[in-house]
Amino acid sequence: MLNPGDYSLCDLAITTALTAVAQTPIQDLEGMIAATIDFKFSYGSGGTTCKVWVQVTSDDGQTWKDIACRAFTTSSSIKTINVSGLTPVTTAITPTDGAMADDTTQDGILGSAMRVKITTTGTYANTLLSVKINAR
Repeated sequence: MLNPGDYSLCDLAITTALTAVAQTPIQDLEGMIAATIDFKFSYGSGGTTCKVWVQVTSDDGQTWKDIACRAFTTSSSIKTINVSGLTPVTTAITPTDGAMADDTTQDGILGSAMRVKITTTGTYANTLLSVKINAR
């Protein structure tokens, strides 16, 4: 892998409703074979739902594919997953962009860049979302 290490995909204070807001991608992840992804939702008040999609691209950002979706509501929560590019995917999948079902993961699909896309319902206040990865 070109640039193994720890990266922040998102450190966001949620203060307004968000609709499919993509964060700045982490680039130069060519050769990544696995990533541990930590989601930390620190609830303040308000809001109803917060959905977070981790996405990868293998075509320089022309298309983004969901590899994980985590859903949060009105309580603080920490969720951790690991994805591996070494897991065989022999049956074709239909990639989604901000449409993967809540709390699901698509293993075996990685790319040269990774980002987070966020959608919220309702208006949160004093709420923080952090998504970190350890790429290797």
